[in-house]
Amino acid sequence: MPTALITGVLGQDGSLLAELLLERGYQVVGVKRPGASIDRELRALVARLELVELDLAQAPLDWAAALVARIRPDEVYHLAACHRSSEPGQANDPGQQQRMVAVNHTAGLALANALLGARHGRLVVAGSSQMYTVALPAPAITEQTARAPATFYGVTKAGCLDAVAWLRRHHGLAGSCAIMFNHESARRSPAFASRKITSAAARIAGGARDRLELADLSSRVDFSSAHDIVAGLHAMALGEPDDRVLASGELHSLEDLCQVAFSAVGLDWRAHVTSTKPPGERPALVGDPSRAERELGWRRTRSFATWVTEMVTADQRRL
Repeated sequence: MPTALITGVLGQDGSLLAELLLERGYQVVGVKRPGASIDRELRALVARLELVELDLAQAPLDWAAALVARIRPDEVYHLAACHRSSEPGQANDPGQQQRMVAVNHTAGLALANALLGARHGRLVVAGSSQMYTVALPAPAITEQTARAPATFYGVTKAGCLDAVAWLRRHHGLAGSCAIMFNHESARRSPAFASRKITSAAARIAGGARDRLELADLSSRVDFSSAHDIVAGLHAMALGEPDDRVLASGELHSLEDLCQVAFSAVGLDWRAHVTSTKPPGERPALVGDPSRAERELGWRRTRSFATWVTEMVTADQRRL
């Protein structure tokens, strides 16, 4: 039975990947932050995992080597991530930046070196479209696109990608970086625009509220289903180690998302959604997934309308 180690196992990507691997006959060990609550919807999943409590922002230097030596994972997925604080005035907080470096970069490097020391196991780390700066008109992002991080989060992700690529070239690390664009599911945090829209549609249809205000309905995003993206992560672990873009290659506006979400509950979104910014052409990032499709046989199985409707249905069940 193959064994997989997943950091950030309680997040959207980690939990969906854990489910996928369990279905495919894996033993799964997941790393969670001490004190992190386990959502009720994840309790059945967690009962099938081995959970390791570890604060990656303050972990001892030998944590990765000790963990890899104990469980001998065949595949390691570094999906844990520390994002910029949403608190006002905290965007340039040095303490938060240090935590981002520790979790997003240093932890990934520690896992890479642990696998090299064990001479066993493959690594996939989660990259981000934030490793690039939006341009207008925007060429599709490929694996060869020069990185110019738009955020400090992107800086830390790019640093981890560069470290993994260097160890792959010079020391034979079986490591890959997934350059992931926006991907959504019913497990997406309510703080994200996609969940704000789908939960609002469910609540308005149920009579719990009647309005939703968004900043910019014309914002366009390269959206995919998170289920498809985590299938791509597993395909990357099994394929030739390298970096690959996982994206839809398509742009959809938040207006498009509203239209599908509210139609799923029989409502006209225009009667319930307002925007604080006038419509206009906004720069947008789009990914080119052709290399992953060609080399890994990876294909998206859920259309834009399908996964948006799934999210609305899940939010209705929650109500």
